[in-house]
Amino acid sequence: MILSIAHASKDEASGAHFYAIWSDMVIGQERPQGLIDCYLLEDEGVVQVAAVWKSVEDHDTAVDDVSHPAFGFFKACGLDPTHATFRIIGHMHQA
Repeated sequence: MILSIAHASKDEASGAHFYAIWSDMVIGQERPQGLIDCYLLEDEGVVQVAAVWKSVEDHDTAVDDVSHPAFGFFKACGLDPTHATFRIIGHMHQA
């Protein structure tokens, strides 16, 4: 499994309503192949999308597809994100 994190400064998106854009994309789009889970995160001055993928191939295919929230969210907000990927080597899950 792969964890991808894309982030950008919120200041670069003047007037963007992040939650509304995210919600519209989540409701209106199909889930990309291999996407296990996806989160919209916000911290002081930064917006992030963290996603868990079944494989690096699924992630790489999705990077080029701006029609879904995992990556298209940033384009819809007028942002150019920085991407990082990590191989997941362990996790804890609450049952």
